[in-house]
Amino acid sequence: MSRVCNNKNNKGFSLIELIVAVAIIGVLAGIGTVMFLQELPLYRLRDATRLLFSDIQSARIYALRNGSPCILEQFPANGNSYRIVQGGTVIKSVDLGGFTGVSFGSMDAAAPAPDSGTFTGNQLVIQPSGIASTGSFYLKNNRNPADGRRIAVNASGRPIISVWDSATNSYK
Repeated sequence: MSRVCNNKNNKGFSLIELIVAVAIIGVLAGIGTVMFLQELPLYRLRDATRLLFSDIQSARIYALRNGSPCILEQFPANGNSYRIVQGGTVIKSVDLGGFTGVSFGSMDAAAPAPDSGTFTGNQLVIQPSGIASTGSFYLKNNRNPADGRRIAVNASGRPIISVWDSATNSYK
């Protein structure tokens, strides 16, 4: 009499199944890492733009709240930095060096000041009434092709972000 072994306890994975699963996970992780590294310069540019946008709004609030002019000074020749000053006191200093690959500069060769911004003396001045000197700050990254952002400030002191459109070679 022959015995047939019906082992119903065949639970688990074979070594081949585990190797295939690990290989698939490795390939997906590799693809994800490459895609993330390609987009990292754009994320840094967006973060730097949001910070500058927020600081322009903060400078306006300082001017309104304290009843004295507030200045956002830009120093593109000094490590791509800027600071907020009110009454001779530096309220905040920011160095864009923390955003690797991001710098002041316009993508548009016809921009009035392609290396920095269009404010007189590289200073955005916001009066206690909230009225501001008009102009723009430009930021770009070192990605190829590069991405750019313009933060225009209107007379009421409100910043507006425009994105560089490489298809039309203009800010939109």
